[in-house]
Amino acid sequence: MTEIHFHALVLAAGQGSRLGGTPKQYRQLQGRDVWLYGVLALASHPLCRGGVIVCPDGENAYHDACLAEYQLNQWKTVTGGKERQDSVKAGLTQLASDSPDAVFIHDAARPFIGSDLIDRLLDGYRQDYQAVIPALPPGDSLKQITNQHVSGTVERDKVMRVQTPQLFHFDMIHELHHRYAGAGLPDDSSLAEKAGIPVLAIEGDPRTFKITTESDWIMAQIMMPAPAIETRIGFGYDVHRFDPSSADDGTNTQIMLAGISINHDQAIIAHSDGDVALHALTDAILGAIGDGDIGTHFPPSDEQWRDASSDHFLIDAVRRLTLRGGRINNIDITIIAEAPKILPHRAAMTQTLSKLTGLPHHAISVKATTSEGMGFVGHKEGLAAHAVVSIALPVTKA
Repeated sequence: MTEIHFHALVLAAGQGSRLGGTPKQYRQLQGRDVWLYGVLALASHPLCRGGVIVCPDGENAYHDACLAEYQLNQWKTVTGGKERQDSVKAGLTQLASDSPDAVFIHDAARPFIGSDLIDRLLDGYRQDYQAVIPALPPGDSLKQITNQHVSGTVERDKVMRVQTPQLFHFDMIHELHHRYAGAGLPDDSSLAEKAGIPVLAIEGDPRTFKITTESDWIMAQIMMPAPAIETRIGFGYDVHRFDPSSADDGTNTQIMLAGISINHDQAIIAHSDGDVALHALTDAILGAIGDGDIGTHFPPSDEQWRDASSDHFLIDAVRRLTLRGGRINNIDITIIAEAPKILPHRAAMTQTLSKLTGLPHHAISVKATTSEGMGFVGHKEGLAAHAVVSIALPVTKA
């Protein structure tokens, strides 16, 4: 028997009015739109040959960009219609040019599709059925209610809860959507029923529930596995010379160190404010996330950064880390200088670093040492700083 290949149609054009607020298919689950989970589950199956996303009017460009980001080059977008059946018809018409053998039709508000469920549906299709749906028995007693009063009991062994994705022979379901256009049927298998075509019900999956109410949304968040986290280490180093001419008049000047202003007898030669501690810390964070260095983002050749406060550089590095879903675990800075003395300023430095990074004081260490009279630091020609950071970052696939 020739192997079955399929295309997929994911319906993301609904308004999600019962849940309120942002349409449910566009709510974020761990940084991804809900609709994207179903697309990725279907697209990643080895027998999938492409698909279409049916989206609201005006949202095609957004979906196209998402598809491009995930390199889903065989997927397309199409604008949905007023009713669900109109949207399915539009999606099938868009897919027709690909001449699919079979098509999965799926509601975007069901983010959890296991590959085993896809395989079971395909197994049913291989039994010469043109329509295969997943279904589950009801867990509770079923009652008929009229005007808030019980008017009868429904036998549970005679009813099932129907889910998506549903699998169909493409030409058959495409023709039925044209034949029964505007019929207002609740799901796609209802068209096959109406046409007298046998529909096979296979075992569904309780995880493939539809997000409809706020409690459903809470359950979806609970079901999402925690992202894998990796720990990275970043190291930064910076050095600046003192300006000996600034000491000729014997008066104190101000230097910036770890975000605070300190009196000193020599000024620092630098394009920005010359804060070696913040520069080293900025480079350590950028190194940990693999995003260049301070000179990449704030080149000294750019006059807009002349005399700039170094806290701008650190804040930007923290922003870049946060955008990647990461956070700083701890900071360890060592300042190497014969003067000025660091100990009297350590508490203020720690407080400033805490404000700039959001870390608690106990996760920040500022230390100082000298070079025992050796080298340019020992000769009081300049000062230096080392910074080490530990960060937690979500694991991403290459």
